[in-house]
This record gives sequence, C-alpha cells and structure tokens, in this order.
Amino acid sequence: MIGDRVRNAAFERALAKVIVPGESVVADIGAGTGVLSFFARKLGAKECILYEYGDILHLAKILARENGITGLRFVAEHSAHAKHPVRADIVVSETLGNFALEEHIIETMNDARKRHLKEGGILLPSRLTQFVAPVCSPRFHREIDTWDLSTYALDFSAARETAFHNIYVRTVLPEDIFDGETSVRECDDLDFYQENESRRTWTVEWAMPKAGESFGFVLFWEALLTEGITLSTSPFTAPTHWEQVFMPLPEYLPWMAGDHLALRVTTDTRLQIGTNVTWQARVLREGKEVVSSPLMDMRKGHID
Repeated sequence: MIGDRVRNAAFERALAKVIVPGESVVADIGAGTGVLSFFARKLGAKECILYEYGDILHLAKILARENGITGLRFVAEHSAHAKHPVRADIVVSETLGNFALEEHIIETMNDARKRHLKEGGILLPSRLTQFVAPVCSPRFHREIDTWDLSTYALDFSAARETAFHNIYVRTVLPEDIFDGETSVRECDDLDFYQENESRRTWTVEWAMPKAGESFGFVLFWEALLTEGITLSTSPFTAPTHWEQVFMPLPEYLPWMAGDHLALRVTTDTRLQIGTNVTWQARVLREGKEVVSSPLMDMRKGHID
C-alpha cells in the first residue's frame, strides 16, 4: 500500500487542493502508518489527528519522529469509539478494500460526518461508485473448480459448493470481460455527505448483442477524493495495489444474441454481520427467464 504510487499521488493531490495552510485541522481515520497525515502536515495542515486502533500506530509514531513531523495527535482507538472527538475541517479515510466496502467505509464515514467533521467541512473521499461486468474468461472458474477427486474414489462436491459461495480477489484483465469496457455498468453509488445504509441491494441488466457465456462477474470501484481527483480499481485504468473482485458462478451461464443478462446483488456490512455478499444471475429471453444461477451467499462459504 505504501509503495502504491497511484494511490499516494491521488491522495496528496486531493489534500493539496483542500488544505488551507496554517488553518486546516485534519482527522485521519484508519491512519495506519500515518502517511496521509504526513502528507497533510507537509502541505501546511495546522494539526492532524490520527485514529488507529491497530498496533501499527506505534510504527506511525516512530516514522513521524524519524521524519521530524510534528503537529500530530495520536488516538489509539477506532474513530467510532472516540468520545467527544475534535471536529476537523477535513476528514480523510482510506478504509477501502479490494471489495470496496469490506473495511466498513460506509459505517466509518457515516460516523465521521456526524461526529468528526465540522459543519461545512470536507470529506476525502466524498463519493464511492461501484461497477460490475460479466466475466467471459474461464480461467478464474478453473482456479476455484479443483474439487474433482473421483480418481481417488472421493466425493468433494460439498467442498466445491462451499468454494463457489465466496468472492475472490483477482487481477482481471480487459480481455477477461465480455465485450470489454462496453459491458461495464455502474451498480452502486455512495455520497458520503449523506447517510448511507449498510445493507444494499442493486440489480443490473445487459442486453446482449451477441451470443456468449459468463463464468461470473467482476466488481471494482472508483472513489472521488475531491473534485477532479479520482482513484479507481478498474481493469481499464492504471493498476494499484488493489485488485478486482470476482464473483463466481458454479456453472457457466450461456445466452443467445438478443437475450438479457440480469444480476442481483445484496451487500451487507453492518458491524454485527461483518461483510456478506449474495448474488444471483438470470438469462431472460423475450422477458421470460430461460436459465438462472443458484443464489450465491458468502455465509455458505464460511466454515465455522
């Protein structure tokens, strides 16, 4: 992450655009090594408050001392647990995962907006958009479908089923996606200046111009840090340390030219849940379903 030049440059440019030297107080939520606060102080922020409940905060203190960076306040707890937090002019939070919501950015930003941000203050990122596209390459499916042990007279079908009820972090290439960038669809959009629900459901539909088949779907995101500055995990943009997320289907789903492919996804990142994703795909012909996948559910992919 620290070596991700695309990520670092985007956040540094965004901070430079919004910091008022000598005046801006910055709250860095999920600060990690503190690099974003270091950028902010070098850009003239009056003070940075670093919220981090992990042991890595100790490393942040060492790095700050070794780099001669002052004006930092270290808070060794999750920002949501802070009592009477200082309200900042700018809240920055890089709590983004390969699956955009897995580090609870919705819940973090809801709390940050209400308790950590001054009225009229600035959130970085300000918006998060997710995108989805059908995957036509079988290579990810083959990586998961390794459970045929029939030559040993063993039936591992239950293990196979469990394996497919999960999402996988993979490097998806443009050629893995059916019809390339033209099949990418926006599927979820979050404005962090508004209250956002942790449980979210969305449906996307494609009118297929030619016959094909899907082995699953790729999910990626774009974060609007501030006006004109974005950070993306799209397979069609410069790579970052983040990869894409593959949502597999246990069997490939074929369609004919003129059919419609529909995908319904529910994501749930309520703190008592953790992270759960369910997905189901259907092929429609003249408005009628001709084939569908089972309902995939990450809860069925967990082994307690």
